[in-house]
Amino acid sequence: MLRRLEPPGAHDTIAFFPVYLRFSGKGPRSVNDETSTTYLDHASGAPVSAAAERALSRALERYGDPLRFHSAGLATRRMLEDSRAELAEGLSAQPDEIVFTSGGTESVALAIWGAVRPRREEGNRVLISAIEHPAVSGICHTLENDGMEIVRIPVDEYGRVDLDRYAAEIRAPGTLLASIQHANQEVGTMQPVGEAARLAREAGVAFHTDACLTAGRLPLDPSTLGADLVSISGRKFGAPAGIGALFVRRGLALAAYPCGDDRERKRRSGMENTPGVAAMAAAFSDARAHLADEAARQWSFTERIRRAIEERVSSASVHGHPTQRVPHLVCFSIPDLDPEVLLMALDQKGFALSGGSFCSGSAHDTSGVLEAMGSPDTIALWASTGSTTTEDDVDRFLEVLPGVVEDLRRMDAASAEALARLRDPGAVADRS
Repeated sequence: MLRRLEPPGAHDTIAFFPVYLRFSGKGPRSVNDETSTTYLDHASGAPVSAAAERALSRALERYGDPLRFHSAGLATRRMLEDSRAELAEGLSAQPDEIVFTSGGTESVALAIWGAVRPRREEGNRVLISAIEHPAVSGICHTLENDGMEIVRIPVDEYGRVDLDRYAAEIRAPGTLLASIQHANQEVGTMQPVGEAARLAREAGVAFHTDACLTAGRLPLDPSTLGADLVSISGRKFGAPAGIGALFVRRGLALAAYPCGDDRERKRRSGMENTPGVAAMAAAFSDARAHLADEAARQWSFTERIRRAIEERVSSASVHGHPTQRVPHLVCFSIPDLDPEVLLMALDQKGFALSGGSFCSGSAHDTSGVLEAMGSPDTIALWASTGSTTTEDDVDRFLEVLPGVVEDLRRMDAASAEALARLRDPGAVADRS
């Protein structure tokens, strides 16, 4: 029997997934049932696009080291640089402003650590918002251990950064870098990145934005944003996992992280993932070609989901800004239900969602993002749409969700009563 291992007394009820199975009369879904599941976790990772698959298949024939001057190496180099030019065109950038990385996390680390390192003699302050992705807070923690001061700018109840506080802090002496995400990975709230970048530029401070959630979903032009550094993750818009990129404005000094060889113009060491690079460039071009239509379509889906949760699921809360948000993500919470059980119950019904603290493997971790927004001790759940999502998928999800919630509440009440009987048989009246 499946059982979540927890310390005794961790919960007052016994609403484990096996209880759901017993009441539903169903067994666990097989991993082979994936094709019958409606995937509503596109913000975590999108399915690989057909364009990316084609590019990946062709690129697998390029096995030579792109630093070598034999024909196999030169063929790989041509493919690598063609992909760099394709991605740069999509970002309205120059090819030499693109650095390939292993994903969004490395891109963020390279941007922040790499931009600060050459300027350590000028100051020791870095500004970030209070709700940045763990990749940002993680590399900033490393910098703190190295003697840097990390200033965390608060946000309002919607997750929008306090621009007045930011404006005051960006002008403080010794500030080297500001990193404000383009949109939040949990609640989807868009940040005023253009204004934040302008204030940084006026103060002579480098500006980085984590655009992993928005790349391939919304227009992304570093010059329009005013950003010196922009991080993207290929797996968010249809490339395979394990590939990302960093835009680095021409003229900005960037130390390699990690260091060790001369690849990527000495800005990032290690063999380039050339098949991944080709797939990412193709996926980004494909996403851009359909960007406006897809954004409108997915906005309509998430607007319906937000409204239905607020109207049809009692005690549920929808988080994030209602309009200044990405088109494809809905964050919500249901405080009286075990989130892991709810996620597994929805999966049993054929819907794949995610929850917990972003990048955590546990659905029971409270959200630091929601805590910073004024909702402490809250566990977030996310439904996110993508190119494969259909109107019928949304219809069925909105039909199923309220019923699953009510079923679990009834089971939770029955479990609580059963537990009370076990603890004190005389405390609950005999209803037989």
